[in-house]
Amino acid sequence: MFRLTFEDGLSFLVDEDARLHFLRLAKRRGDELTRVRGGHVITLAGRRVRRVALIAEVA
Repeated sequence: MFRLTFEDGLSFLVDEDARLHFLRLAKRRGDELTRVRGGHVITLAGRRVRRVALIAEVA
């Protein structure tokens, strides 16, 4: 499982399929992907720049 966390505090648990889908969408949109330990930080471009962390959950 992976934790998807938006900078405004919203957070969701997602499975591997959802993680891969989210990463593919970010690449297709041209969003900036930064690898970090345990996952990625995605900078969502748009009217307002937002960052999303997608990090592996530690059991």
